[in-house]
Amino acid sequence: MDTKKLAANLFEEVLKGVSPRTFLPEKVRFDRKNGLLTIEDYAIQLKESQPVYVIGTGKASPTMARAVEEILGERLHSGMIIAPPDSKENLSTIQMLIGSHPLPDHRSFSSSVALLNFIKTIPEGALVLNLVSGGTSSLFAVPQDGISEDHLSRVYGLLLKSGASIQEINTVRRALSKVKGGQLLEYLNHTTLMDIIISDVPDDDLRFIGSGPTISQVISYEEALSIIKKYSLDDSIPAPVRTWLEDQASIKPNHKTKDFDSHRSFIVSSASIVAGKFAELVRNQGYNTHLIEPAWAGLIDDFEEHILSYLNKTVKKNGTREAYIFFGECTVEVSGSGLGGRNQELALRMAKHLSGIQRSVTFLSAGTDGIDGPTDAAGAVVDEKSYRKAVEDGLSPENYLRENNSYPFFRESGGHIITGPTGNNVMDLQLLLID
Repeated sequence: MDTKKLAANLFEEVLKGVSPRTFLPEKVRFDRKNGLLTIEDYAIQLKESQPVYVIGTGKASPTMARAVEEILGERLHSGMIIAPPDSKENLSTIQMLIGSHPLPDHRSFSSSVALLNFIKTIPEGALVLNLVSGGTSSLFAVPQDGISEDHLSRVYGLLLKSGASIQEINTVRRALSKVKGGQLLEYLNHTTLMDIIISDVPDDDLRFIGSGPTISQVISYEEALSIIKKYSLDDSIPAPVRTWLEDQASIKPNHKTKDFDSHRSFIVSSASIVAGKFAELVRNQGYNTHLIEPAWAGLIDDFEEHILSYLNKTVKKNGTREAYIFFGECTVEVSGSGLGGRNQELALRMAKHLSGIQRSVTFLSAGTDGIDGPTDAAGAVVDEKSYRKAVEDGLSPENYLRENNSYPFFRESGGHIITGPTGNNVMDLQLLLID
């Protein structure tokens, strides 16, 4: 089989195995006869009259909600989640609202208000299962008083293009929100709250997954301002936002949100778990497989060099079939006006490096959510022939790179990985195959 096709097939196979519909019943178990709910190894004895509610936000919330409906059955009272556009899960008890991603728009804002209103109706003592996954930061957005929805969306957009890390972006998001950074806890402190979380951040730090709506932490207005300054956004962000942050920083530079005793958080899936399963699939194809840890977080330029360091030391060895698996999320400082995403950009950059190699080498980079930037592609796959073939066909890869225009490049030359939204989100996966 062509190795580009093999790489794409392996990526799609690992996505099926790590779907919440598949693994969540192993993590969340309910003994209907005895009313015993177990999350991981934590057991909750439900009282006969105790209602169970579900709330959720993020790209994986529809598939997680569907799994929870099947696990709890009639014991589930009701629920509400905010899902990304084009979510197609059919839910029976849980209401699914639609938000927007990667930037919040009127759908996210109106759905967020509706979810807050729903939460206010949950009675005291109820058990609440809170389903959280990547994408929550955009889908669940409630700006602070004095900050308009348009201004909040503009700040999100500027940060995403600045090259800031996900931790830095979420630090600013927390400061501008009414619900992030543990602020949602005050709406739920009358309940027994169980967070069921799929991690999409490199170190699985709960504070940064979806900006941590139910994770007690310090919200720093001073730090948010320093990040805006670090990436030279002082003059770009709307003046009311900058003024609001400056005012808050002068009143209370740091603000700690409060937790409560009947609250627990569980990470049920993460990038490292999925990358390990990916490595197992690749190893079964006869490759000497190396899982490169920890998860990557940083600029795409540095990630490119990181991957190349493994490629360059391996291509000199003859007679071996080697595979390297990377995972995480790199950041791209966008200077062009093209269409693409970090995975397609990384694949196009790697195509140039592979073109001078006299061995069969394949590289794939794709998002486990099935979405790369504002496109319908999850990512792309290239080999040592991709760059040369594109040039022979009259394309200029350098021009596409200069404009951050990777999506049209792969649309013309081939190589797109298109899975559609997967209902999951555990960062990106990269596969380097050397035959």
